Amino acid sequence: MLLMFLSALESDRDRRAFVQLYERHHRRMEMAAMGILQNQSDAEDAVQNAFMQVIRHFEKTNEIPCEELPFWLISIVKNEANMILRRRGRTVPLEDWDGVEARVGEISDYGALVELFADLPESYRAVLEMKLLLGYTDREIAAHLGISETAVSTRASRGRALLRKILEREGVQP
Repeated sequence: MLLMFLSALESDRDRRAFVQLYERHHRRMEMAAMGILQNQSDAEDAVQNAFMQVIRHFEKTNEIPCEELPFWLISIVKNEANMILRRRGRTVPLEDWDGVEARVGEISDYGALVELFADLPESYRAVLEMKLLLGYTDREIAAHLGISETAVSTRASRGRALLRKILEREGVQP
């Protein structure tokens, strides 16, 4: 696994720094993920995902004071573990759906909810899936999609409006 991470880095200096970071913090990150997930395989996935996030933002590791770096890494792995929990449990955070939540709450099947999302245009669907199903922040979505946070907010609002129309068309009433 370490070789995969190292191949994603461009310079030998970065690779050496990453190996040190990995060796110093991997075990603690795995223990934090295990505490949340209670499953070794899922914990390993969370740690792997966290290290991929670290590599994506590797230049920031030099800006973080040494005493804060472990907290930053644990925070990343906890976020990844919580995303795995949400996916595993198929829980859908429904707060801030602007009135849609009551109708969506009537849809007990996760597959049916996914089918409703499939009717949305790709630009809205991507934002809503990341925001509502995966729990990403507007900033994370903007970075991932290469758009502004304002565009994320606009797409989320328009996507919720379209989702309300789809729910009405499907006969899911409040």
